[in-house]
Amino acid sequence: MMDEALLREKVGALLATLYGKRLAALQALTLADLLKKNPYLYRALGVSRPVEFIEQALLARISSSDETIFGNDFFEPLAFFAAQQGQAGAATVTVGAGAGQDFAIETAREYWAVAVKSGTNIFNAQSEKGQSAEFQQLQARLKKLGKMFRPIIGYGYGRKAAPKTVSPVERLAGQKFWELLTGEADFYLRISRAMESFASEHAHTFRQALALKQDALLREFMIAFVAASGQVDWDAVVAFNSSASAPARSRKPRPPSFVTSKGASS
Repeated sequence: MMDEALLREKVGALLATLYGKRLAALQALTLADLLKKNPYLYRALGVSRPVEFIEQALLARISSSDETIFGNDFFEPLAFFAAQQGQAGAATVTVGAGAGQDFAIETAREYWAVAVKSGTNIFNAQSEKGQSAEFQQLQARLKKLGKMFRPIIGYGYGRKAAPKTVSPVERLAGQKFWELLTGEADFYLRISRAMESFASEHAHTFRQALALKQDALLREFMIAFVAASGQVDWDAVVAFNSSASAPARSRKPRPPSFVTSKGASS
């Protein structure tokens, strides 16, 4: 069983990286980025108030970005760490040797090629074929090792039903995936428990930054995409998103001037 302090230390370090990237992505976000979202969807949902549009578009953008960041910067390195700890003394865990493989678990007789994904809906049909092809290419390169090749796609959360047809690629999600790496049936629960104090600490800072970004985007949006009535100017939004020629970008508002103690504007 992995030491609790060791797990908490690793989870804390990964969450620090995760939130650092979340903050960087939030700060880099522009109004033009939000206006790339489907404008017809928001119109169909009855969005009319500018603040409502900014809130919904901003949260949708963050949610999409978070899933990618979480998969790359939390699940993937945690799975590698969990395998190193769980397989210590029984197998060698190394960084992946080829495309489509994040790391390998190797014993005297077996070679496990592991690809880590976030959730079970990560693949469409085309990308799933691509992943299988990458495993096949890797197997061909490693044939000289003379070991049983076991390709595994591991999903950080969720549940994966047994395939209807026989597949050489093994797919394990949630509890089953983490148990394979560590030998612990409750490791998937331990990950969540280890997050508790760190999540509260980082979430407070992120919420403050999010509120400031939302206010700044709303101010910019009000200038170019809000009608005199105070409602969203949908013609302007849709044209910015989908017209044949990109509309001229409006100038960003000048920052407010501040009055010094001598009465002069700075």
